[in-house]
Amino acid sequence: MLKRFFGILLVLALIILPTNYLEAAPRVAVVPFDNQSARQGSDSLDNAFETARSNVEIDIVQTGRFDSLDRTQLQKLLDEIKFNQTALVDPATAAQYGKMVGAQYLVLGTVTGLSKQGNEMVAHLTLRMIEVETARIYLAGRGSGKSKGDIHTALEKAAEDALTGKRGMLTMMRGGKK
Repeated sequence: MLKRFFGILLVLALIILPTNYLEAAPRVAVVPFDNQSARQGSDSLDNAFETARSNVEIDIVQTGRFDSLDRTQLQKLLDEIKFNQTALVDPATAAQYGKMVGAQYLVLGTVTGLSKQGNEMVAHLTLRMIEVETARIYLAGRGSGKSKGDIHTALEKAAEDALTGKRGMLTMMRGGKK
């Protein structure tokens, strides 16, 4: 009797639940960050950019609203089509790329400043989530981070601020509330 009751309850729940709960979360690809700061690229700087990009990807997926495109698959496709960083900055070109990799959204990160102020490193970063189908900017955020002499930490703090800070992308997704 109890099994039958739970069986009926399950069937009713599946009928009543809105279909958007049954659909998969939209796929998002977080592409390598563009360096528009005055600092020249280096292995250390590239590593810091990749760490910040990876953290952004993890934080976006942890919202539960998006699935992520596997990074190795993304890199293979980037290598295969030989996209350069400047092509990914333009939303229309990025949207075409997103269609190729099967993403519904692309997250573009731009490091707009890296500087040393006294004994602190300061990083500034903007993030834009582009809707692939329309090439429109769906969400955007910007952030800054400081660290005593460590560019990696400054960049990670800037990425966190660009996501969840007062002007952060995920903060805007929640209606501007932290």
